[in-house]
This record gives sequence, structure tokens and C-alpha cells, in this order.
Amino acid sequence: MVSVRLPVTPRPYQDELLSSWMARVAARYGSEPLELVVYLAGQGGRDAGAGQVDDVAPDMGLLRQWAKACRIDPERLHRRSLAARYPDRPRDWFLTETVPVCLACFDADVAAGRDAYLRVNWRLAEQVVCPAHRTVLLDRCPACRGGLRLFFRMLNGLLRPFCRKCDAVLPGGGGEEANLLKVDFAAGVLDLQRQISRIVRSGPGRLDRLEHAVRTLWAPLDRDGAARPVLALWYDEPGWNCPFEARAAVGRSAPLQHLSVSWRALTLVILHDLFGADLVPGAVLPEAALVLFQRAAPLPWLTDGPDLRTGKGKRTIDAGAERVHRLSKRSVHRLNGNFLDERGDFGRIHP
Repeated sequence: MVSVRLPVTPRPYQDELLSSWMARVAARYGSEPLELVVYLAGQGGRDAGAGQVDDVAPDMGLLRQWAKACRIDPERLHRRSLAARYPDRPRDWFLTETVPVCLACFDADVAAGRDAYLRVNWRLAEQVVCPAHRTVLLDRCPACRGGLRLFFRMLNGLLRPFCRKCDAVLPGGGGEEANLLKVDFAAGVLDLQRQISRIVRSGPGRLDRLEHAVRTLWAPLDRDGAARPVLALWYDEPGWNCPFEARAAVGRSAPLQHLSVSWRALTLVILHDLFGADLVPGAVLPEAALVLFQRAAPLPWLTDGPDLRTGKGKRTIDAGAERVHRLSKRSVHRLNGNFLDERGDFGRIHP
């Protein structure tokens, strides 16, 4: 068999995810990326690497297939992987599932007369605000409100993002910037996410303290059967339960990765209120943080392998920790006291 050469292939943008570029190439032929991968592998007489691309550390065999079909240097593609762009960043601090998006960036693509595409920094776990437009990223479809999973389709000569669930084109950001309250909030959170990025790059010491603080905030309260996380004592909403999508953050490495955009933004704000500019607990906990941390159920004891952050080794959780993890997921009847005002014994915790 002879290796295929695709007649028309768009070039990757400088700040584009590899998976986004492959999706745009496939969309030019009315196909899905995986379908095109299988086709390219079959034309080459081999099926090695016939799978989805890994944005973090892609398989070089797969990249060479795409590079040959698209007449592009495979090293150029490899330099666009997240591992090459962020060599010192722990891999579990990259988002691995839904990629949140900025609608204003898509509007800018249309205004510039280019295809819409996914930006690299949208896969960073601490990114909740677009630095270019100072708007909160979106991880739910504005039309159907479902979890955002998009695909590209040609519209008026350009590739535009569509919701895979409801088939609606993602609308422009438009009126978001007119809301001054949202603009001020986004500007404040933008500064916090920059600080988190510096902590992630600073090494294991401060990063471990940051992860411990986030896990504690989302841990269940110390009372058996409590379905409220510790940060409910700070979050001024009586009767508020831990959201289902946030419970996976308990006992996990890089807990921000397991939270939606809104809960990640709230977590950053709480960390700033509790620990100030450092965003991590120091040798002595502030009074408000001490109250919260004392109300946390025992956290899962993580036994990390020697190279957990490089993807090697195995994490185990003992039996007691598994019980705490189960408590954080268990639904609780509304009449068992869980909806009482937990903050009543401690006064106002929120500054």
C-alpha cells in the first residue's frame, strides 16, 4: 500500500491543541479524527497508533502518520504537545476530559476570517478565565446546558464549533462583557490563576500544600453521613450539598482537574480568602482556615509511588480512607440534620 497524501490540510496555529488541529483537518473531509486516523493507518499498511491523539504526550508513530499525510514536519507537531510546551509541569495538572472554551476567542476567529480552534492553555487545570478576553471559560453548552463536547463543521467558508449533543453552533460571547460584575470577578480570578500557575511550576513543596488545601476544602464534614463539603461552612448557602461532579476531587492528586470551571473558580477565591496572596497554608493556619480544616473528616491517606507525578508508581488508599471517600459520595436524606446551618456554632466564617 502507498501512504496517502491529503490534498488540502490546514496548518496548525501557534497556540492550538494538537487534537484541535487534527479535528480541523478531519472536518475538512467531513470526517471525525478517529475515522481519519484509521484511514491513514490502513493506507499505510499498518494499524499501529490508530487511536485518538494524546495532547499531553502523543505517540510519535501517530504523529508521523499525520505529518506524512499533511506534508508537515513531525517534530513541528511534537513541539505542539503539552509535554513539550510545559516540560516542568506535572502531567496530572492537565485537563484530560472536557476542554472548556472562550466564546470571545471563537468570535475573534470569525472576525479574523480563520477557522475556530481550541487553545493550548484551556487544558491547564487552573485556567478558568481567558487571559485575552477576561471572560470565564465555558464548560457547558449555552443552548442545551449539557456538558460541552464540541466538533467542527464548515459554516460560511470557515470551520465553526458545534455542540455534539444539540447540534447548535456555539454563539458569540457578546453581552458577557457588558456585565461589569462578571468582568470584575473574571479580572480577580485571572490574577489568582496566574499565582496558581506559578505554584504548579515551583516544585513539589508548595504544590503538595496547595493540593492538600483543595482536597480538605472539598472533603466531607467530620459528621458521619454529611453530604456537605468543608467549604460549605464558607459558602453562604444553607442546605447546600456537595455537587455530584465535585466529589471526585476528594482524595485525588491534582484535585482541581476533577472540578468544573465554576467550582474551580470558587475554590481559587476561597484559597485567596483563607491564605492570602500565597494561596497555600503555611506553618500556622489562619483562624478561618483552622475552623474549616478542623471540621474535615480524615482525608484519604495517599501512598504515592516514587514517581507519581511522572506517571509511574501506584497510589493506594487504605480501608479507613475508602470509608471517607464513600461518605463523600453517599446521598443523605434531607431530614437527618444535614440541612441544618452548620455554620451556626462558629459564627460568620466568610470574611
